[in-house]
Amino acid sequence: MTNSTVLSCTRGSTADVPARDRMAYWDAFNAATLVGLRCSSLSPAGLEVEKTDLALPGLGVADISGRDHVIERSPALVRQLPKESLFACPILSGRAYFIQRDRCLLAEAGDVVVYDTRVPYLFGFLTPMRQLLVDIPITTFDDRFDAELAALPLRIAPKPGAGAMLGATLRASVERFMRDPVEEDAARFVEHTRTLVAELIDAEVNGAGASRASLSYLLTAKQYIATHLGDPELGPQAVADAVGLSLRHLSRLFAGEGDSITQHIWSERLSHAHRELVDARLRKTSIGEIAFRWGFSSQAHFSRAIRERYGASPMALRSAC
Repeated sequence: MTNSTVLSCTRGSTADVPARDRMAYWDAFNAATLVGLRCSSLSPAGLEVEKTDLALPGLGVADISGRDHVIERSPALVRQLPKESLFACPILSGRAYFIQRDRCLLAEAGDVVVYDTRVPYLFGFLTPMRQLLVDIPITTFDDRFDAELAALPLRIAPKPGAGAMLGATLRASVERFMRDPVEEDAARFVEHTRTLVAELIDAEVNGAGASRASLSYLLTAKQYIATHLGDPELGPQAVADAVGLSLRHLSRLFAGEGDSITQHIWSERLSHAHRELVDARLRKTSIGEIAFRWGFSSQAHFSRAIRERYGASPMALRSAC
């Protein structure tokens, strides 16, 4: 377990647990880190599953993988181990079924299953699987979201439109943050993820109106930027082309947040470069390599930009860590 003032990371696996004890271990581990449930498996090898949980203020995310198994949150567990959260689960691989409120949903890779932990449910995986899980307290949502919560459970398929873009952005954003969880980015990640999930549900239940579509384009543009920061040719036109909007239209969307496409690109590059400069594990990586990796073709430009934003030169920042 790794703890900090903001982030808490916990990992669990049945791999080193005797087969006869695995279900009891997994039930206890989930009750402590996620939600009260009962797990079972028909596999002759016993329950095979592992999970990484990352807890942040007001949000939790998890990466779960394993072989076929079933989890149940019964009415008794709902009473004994209350949990008032909305779970949004992007399915990365495998096939599953989900039962809640007399509804049975069939899901596969690419779908997002969204449900309310206050209501009993059964979640079964028919094949080897991997899923992400986003845990958002119900209290995060205001009363205007009650109709959407009443529509749960949902299986949100990656059909064309705003829902597909939002779902893909959610998956990529959670995976990226879990790979490199940085405290300085935590608050922004929490807010970004809450917004994505709310808009994903809203688009599925109510349809993607103009404002929701605009938000989905903006989020998709930011996701494209995040995955192409090392490309020195990355610029506003390339982002607009990737998203499928005119440069003028996309620029207006960024301006609505008090930003510009160019400012956002360079701000993200500086954040990533700064993180590597102060990482003691990367001391053997030259400052020039870091600058180049994050899209700076000129080391002088890099040094000037770092000094303007962080008040010290790259060399000074590295020496202080």
